[in-house]
Amino acid sequence: MEENRNEENRNEEKKAAGQNIQNIEEKTEDASSGEKDIRDPQPSKRSYKRRRESIIHKIIPLVLFISMLVFGGLFLRDFLEYKAADDEYAALEEHIVVQPETVQQKEEKKKEEGSVEEKESEPETEAPEPVDIAHPKFQINYDTLAKINGDFTAVIYVPAIGISYPVVRSKDNEDYLHRTFEGKANFAGSIFLDANAKGSYDNKNTFIFGHNMKNGSMFGKLKNFLKDPSLADSNPYVFLCKPDGIYRYRIYSYYLTTTESDIYADFEGDSGYDRYVQLTSKLSSYRNYPKGAIDFSTRPNLITLSTCSGPSGGNQRFIVQAAFEELYPNS
Repeated sequence: MEENRNEENRNEEKKAAGQNIQNIEEKTEDASSGEKDIRDPQPSKRSYKRRRESIIHKIIPLVLFISMLVFGGLFLRDFLEYKAADDEYAALEEHIVVQPETVQQKEEKKKEEGSVEEKESEPETEAPEPVDIAHPKFQINYDTLAKINGDFTAVIYVPAIGISYPVVRSKDNEDYLHRTFEGKANFAGSIFLDANAKGSYDNKNTFIFGHNMKNGSMFGKLKNFLKDPSLADSNPYVFLCKPDGIYRYRIYSYYLTTTESDIYADFEGDSGYDRYVQLTSKLSSYRNYPKGAIDFSTRPNLITLSTCSGPSGGNQRFIVQAAFEELYPNS
């Protein structure tokens, strides 16, 4: 009996111990469950942050790709516009051929005219003949250029910077702003006369306009006078080639200005002319201009070449001005 009771007591103790263990495990699970609930919000925030970063990482490449497409399209458009304009004006070059006249050719011409005495022939040398830069020879098909465009007035040639283009008359200074010599729509436009000139170069001051193209075409090379002062020193001439002869002008001034400048204003009479020349000479960046090279007391006609400068759409302009010196015959 005693042993049976002892056995029952031991069983009761085992049950009690087992119950205590179960209670402890249940409490531990409850505690673990509670701890998990407390930490739930933190993983949720991290998950949201990861999703947001993932979206951003997807959007950035997409934006960059779209930007590349847009800018690539703009670049391609500009390239095609430049090429179309360059191809057109390159084709016109067959109607505008310039051949500078050497001093020897000039002397031989004078001999033929009997104005120079015969001299003993000198042995030929390998040294190249100097060029008479004041009298280049031109072979220009004026009739063909006039047939291509009835607004054709002259060919402008600026040898120091390699500018050679037909010039057209403009009705309103907008007509040829984005229209080529052949009448095609293109932002390169044409070299055109100020509408106020009425197609004539007989005014005391005649404006000629052209775009400052990034590839240096049209009047894009005018600014080279400012970058390299030796250009005007070595060849200071601008030529206007017309059916009645070659009009040579000498550069006396170039500078940066704005559209609000008084250089765009008209002037009247000799006193107005004199003040205008004084103003444009004062503004000039042409420091090596030989004073007295042009006799302004005779008040020769002026031409003013004007082009944009600085940011697109701004009011800054670059100006090159020249005075008439001589009219000589077409070759």
